[in-house]
Amino acid sequence: MENYDDIFAVDEQALSRLGLDRAPPTCNIVVSENSEGKIVGFALYLILEFTFRNRPVLYLNDLMVDEAHRRRGIARELMAALCREAESLGCFRIKWGVSSANTEALVFYESIGAIREKGKFYYTLDEGAFRR
Repeated sequence: MENYDDIFAVDEQALSRLGLDRAPPTCNIVVSENSEGKIVGFALYLILEFTFRNRPVLYLNDLMVDEAHRRRGIARELMAALCREAESLGCFRIKWGVSSANTEALVFYESIGAIREKGKFYYTLDEGAFRR
């Protein structure tokens, strides 16, 4: 687990900041709501064009399920929705990163048939590096 529970807060203002109200949106989101209409899980994703395949990839940026609603199939339903979206857009892959410390997520992803990439490293540039 990556310990994001204290920041699990998706509301209309947050979605607007993400660019979902732009045309076209800068990202997309699939949500799961409980019977009261409260968002209990979401998958935020981007569609990226790749020139070497001349087909897009769906990049999953965040998949979160509220801790009180885990183990109810919500993450599986969100991933199924992403698979349908990727297929409808002609994507050749769905890709995402996950912390190696998030063992529950690793088990889940492997249970749905995801394969961990070998021989690749992911790098980041933090805000301080932007200014150099």
